[in-house]
Amino acid sequence: MLAAPREYARPPVTVTVEGPPAFLNADALYRPSKNADAKAQMRAAFYAAIIGAVLSLVQPGASFVIALPVAGFLSVLLYRRFSLKSEPSPRAGFRLGAIGGLFVFGLLMIVIAAGTLAFHSEVDAHAQVVQVIKQAQARNPDPQARQAFEYFMTPQGMTFMMVIGFVFMGVLFVVLSGVGGAISASLLRRKAPPGQ
Repeated sequence: MLAAPREYARPPVTVTVEGPPAFLNADALYRPSKNADAKAQMRAAFYAAIIGAVLSLVQPGASFVIALPVAGFLSVLLYRRFSLKSEPSPRAGFRLGAIGGLFVFGLLMIVIAAGTLAFHSEVDAHAQVVQVIKQAQARNPDPQARQAFEYFMTPQGMTFMMVIGFVFMGVLFVVLSGVGGAISASLLRRKAPPGQ
């Protein structure tokens, strides 16, 4: 004789889903990766730096004071085209512009170094710097200042002066270009519709 199978009473199982599973998250599908965003930042900053470097070389002298904010402005403008992320904040705009300023500084240093080596003008540049130092020394009657000027005419003093000058110019390039980027980010930011 066969035994009848037993039936077990199971309580009902309820499952509550608060949102779609993580693998179906729509935001994750359209969110660009950090790597892609970093590439967009570097690309935008580099293209803007090329324009900034060309503008700086068109009129030697103080033209970089205008060219650097323009490069920072263009960094943000190009980043908005290359990136899928939302609008950059003024802080992010400053950072983009600052990166562009570093690129401009690097490009100009490469161009100046190549020009100096190509035309063998390093001796002329050294002579001009020594002449400027001697003129400043002649105008200053203070014996301590004259001693400092003597130090700057030595190879170690010349190296120290060049390093300080490069650091100062690099910081100036970063700040001016960063200000242009921050202005660009605040001016180009889309305003949210009223009621949001």
